[in-house]
Amino acid sequence: MKLSAYNSSIVERLTLAIESFDVGRVNLGEVQASLQAAIPLFKNDGSGVADVVRLAEADLEKIQFAVLAGEQHSAAVLRLDQLRSLIESMT
Repeated sequence: MKLSAYNSSIVERLTLAIESFDVGRVNLGEVQASLQAAIPLFKNDGSGVADVVRLAEADLEKIQFAVLAGEQHSAAVLRLDQLRSLIESMT
């Protein structure tokens, strides 16, 4: 099922946060917090977008606290790329 217009607007904000992480304007904790803050904003449109964001947010938290500091950025980029792909498949 496709994203509603409302959920698409939230995804657009998340995409900007992810892009900011990619270029170093925000750190891992900040992009993780952006995902966490977005989860309760999603409306149930049948797309499952809240679920994929919730899983990605949990994975970023694990990366932040369980992965060696030198490997965190690349692990987070990989996970965020997966999130983007999933979201793109919903649009």
